[in-house]
Amino acid sequence: MKGLKKLALATAVAAVPFAAQAELKAMDDATMGAVTGQSGITIELEANVSVGEIAYQDDGFLAINDVTIGGAANPLTGAGGTAGALDDIKLFIDVAGAGGIGDTGAQAVGNTYLVGASAAGNVTWNNTETQADGSASYEASMPEIQDGDLVIGIRSVSGLPVDFGMSVGSVSLAKSTATVGALDAERRANGGTSTTLVSDLNMSGLLGPIDIVIQEDTDVMNINAYFNAQGTLNADFVGTYMDFELHNRRGADTNGLVITDASGNTLTDTSFAHAQVDVGKATNAAGSDALAFNVNNFSGDLDLTNIRMGSSAAPSIGDVYMTDIAIDAQMTVYGH
Repeated sequence: MKGLKKLALATAVAAVPFAAQAELKAMDDATMGAVTGQSGITIELEANVSVGEIAYQDDGFLAINDVTIGGAANPLTGAGGTAGALDDIKLFIDVAGAGGIGDTGAQAVGNTYLVGASAAGNVTWNNTETQADGSASYEASMPEIQDGDLVIGIRSVSGLPVDFGMSVGSVSLAKSTATVGALDAERRANGGTSTTLVSDLNMSGLLGPIDIVIQEDTDVMNINAYFNAQGTLNADFVGTYMDFELHNRRGADTNGLVITDASGNTLTDTSFAHAQVDVGKATNAAGSDALAFNVNNFSGDLDLTNIRMGSSAAPSIGDVYMTDIAIDAQMTVYGH
């Protein structure tokens, strides 16, 4: 377990300079001491990421092409504006002591963090899915943070939700004879006859609090995240084109975050979908070790709008609205 935690910590630190353009800013030690009263690592992150091709080879290939990650102003997301970085991010990396989450820079997790933020006066957080103790019902499966747990808390420097933008040029299939690094170019060169599963995926949205906990006494990593997204998607292989939005504004399960400035002007008015997953080891039906990926909760509302069939220029056939989606699933993944 110690090896796993060291690997996770090293990965978190090493992943930061992966971005094509990244900037790290060290906070003043005295300032951090006044805020948290704890030791640990704090990283402020600003990054633009682009990947030309991601190839998964079984016998043939699955190719993900032209991936970009940045801020919501990334022009490839269709959000307009100039190219923006994924920025305003603050990462707290701590190993908790006997005080649990209070021993970390994050201080509180998920819904509890948002409830605490609302005490600031200019923040309002309303969540209808709460338990008797005030915690979120969909966080009931989240482990209590205990002595020795590695905690990575993702917050914002400004206190506002972090805006993000992501785009994927295409997800396509290729034969086993194709060339890694040129899978999409070869697809285009042969007349585009290889199947394209998805193209022109453009997405932007906001990130609320995200917490990653690796437990000291089990081989499990828990991820608890609040976020929303909107964008466009082409499912080329079935000739379907649509816009989408993921949020949590409707139904019995809703939440809302409103942040104002000192003059009462609204800076943020949004809602978040929620996801909580465990990643660790499991035993498959044959008794061998496998990867466990358990979705303890996924909740939110999903809008599929401007749905077109046949071509992206076809008239819309209508919209589909899904309210109070709730998913709880356990998956065991292994090779065959």
